[in-house]
Amino acid sequence: MFRSVLSVLLTASLLFTLLIMPEASYGPGVSAGAAALIDAANGEILYIKNGTERKAPASLTKIMTAIIVIESCDLSDTVTVPREAVGTEGSSAYLSEGEKFSIEELLYALMLQSANDAAVALALHCAGSIEAFAGKMNEKATWLGLFDTHFVNPHGLPDKDHYSTALDVAKLLSYCMENEKFALISGSRSYVIKAGAERKARQFTNHNRLLFENGGVTGGKTGYTKSGGRCLCTYYEKDGVKLCAATLNAPDDWADHRALYEYGRDLYARITLGAAGIYELHIVGGVVDTVTATVYEDKTAFVKKGAEVKKAVYMRRFEYAPVREGELIGYAVFFAGEKEICRIPLYADITAAKKQTGFF
Repeated sequence: MFRSVLSVLLTASLLFTLLIMPEASYGPGVSAGAAALIDAANGEILYIKNGTERKAPASLTKIMTAIIVIESCDLSDTVTVPREAVGTEGSSAYLSEGEKFSIEELLYALMLQSANDAAVALALHCAGSIEAFAGKMNEKATWLGLFDTHFVNPHGLPDKDHYSTALDVAKLLSYCMENEKFALISGSRSYVIKAGAERKARQFTNHNRLLFENGGVTGGKTGYTKSGGRCLCTYYEKDGVKLCAATLNAPDDWADHRALYEYGRDLYARITLGAAGIYELHIVGGVVDTVTATVYEDKTAFVKKGAEVKKAVYMRRFEYAPVREGELIGYAVFFAGEKEICRIPLYADITAAKKQTGFF
């Protein structure tokens, strides 16, 4: 039983405190009118080009649509396709009025096929109206600190009051990829909906080409409108490095993202942390005065080059006996700057029995 009160332990926040930096005068050249690359673990901006300019996000809107539905609804619930969804302009799953699908099936249509009709069906099921669903989207945007983002629909078809930024989109996807269901759907290469009594079969292939390259991209969303151009937001995770890139109005978006991730990965290096060693805890009222916790193998981690790496040992100044062998007595925690990069539990090597007083 771990009795120590480790009140100073740090936990990762789902909200990002971003370090706003000037527009990058370095880094990769990209075709995008606006671009942002962030460290997805802590929100640090690694590269930005017009990243806070409000632009049309096109179907990147569906990132927010998906997370609202996932967090608000039972994904096994049945959606009956309403008339309002049928024939929605743009990319489509070609839904017919009265067809029945689970919410989860429509989420695959939304994210892989980029189906605007699925977006409408999900929004109406979730909130009752497009306006009410957009309200949920904007509430979530505010909660996440996406202050340059505003939605009026769940699919991203053009509207002067529907906008976001490359930086906000990257922040949003980084948050969403922490949700296991979102990450699974977003990262799926294909999905099949089997035919049933009340619906036709469908097969979807993810439009995100980078998922098929085995280069570390694990999720994301594509988008396009004539007015907004090609839009793309992707998530990269490999060897402990987590990055998220977003590009808006990018004629060569696939190449842009490859270049951004190559640039971003080169900012990190694997280091040895110096975790191995003996950690000592003072014991009060025991047959021994101290117990130790031994870490036999060192640890390595990818950290940003030039970052100051520090170790903090979180352990009470003393513990009352008895302390049992294998009992958790603290943690060794490593930070690169303010970012926690490794946490190692410390277990007692021996049992420290309680000292007998001689009184019976």
